Amino acid sequence: MKQIIRGVIFGLAFFASGCVSLLPETSPPKPRYHISAVSADALAGAAVNWSLVVEDPHTTRVYDTTRIAISTAPGKIQYFASAEWADRAPRLFQTALVQSLEDSGRIITVGDRGAIPIADYVLQTDLRAIQLNIRGGRAARVSIYARLTDGKGKIYAAKLFEMSAPAVSDRADDVVAAFDSAFASSIAGIVNWALEEGEASASS
Repeated sequence: MKQIIRGVIFGLAFFASGCVSLLPETSPPKPRYHISAVSADALAGAAVNWSLVVEDPHTTRVYDTTRIAISTAPGKIQYFASAEWADRAPRLFQTALVQSLEDSGRIITVGDRGAIPIADYVLQTDLRAIQLNIRGGRAARVSIYARLTDGKGKIYAAKLFEMSAPAVSDRADDVVAAFDSAFASSIAGIVNWALEEGEASASS
């Protein structure tokens, strides 16, 4: 009787181990990346005493996602398979832009609509491109059209900011490092431009 029981237990253990071995292996999670704010050292300049709202950026569904876009041919977009943004790319850009303005020390009252419902000026941005171009090389490209307005239709200034930075390889860390460089140049340009144009308008 004991031999029968031991045989049944051994059989159940063998069956259980067999079931476990048949389960598919779980894929490791994708690394997730954010867009960094710009160092205050790159944003030195005169302080202003007016308030600014940074509105939610506008973009197409191609870029309004956590996936990292890759342009393989004109008009053709694919997505990076082994990495993604930590949040929707436009949201990460907006957060980095607000943080950069705050860290500059040049403006006290700045934030998104949730933080500042009403302000003297409104910064609107259209994200035209956030993609890794792999045609004739490998480079992160960022194209942003910015407008400084009163939030009611009047435009004080508008400018296109386009930046490109090479990626040393197609590894996720190298690709995101290239995006960081392109975004840093774009954000620094937008911050300095918006504060200068806003101050010129406020002084006129």
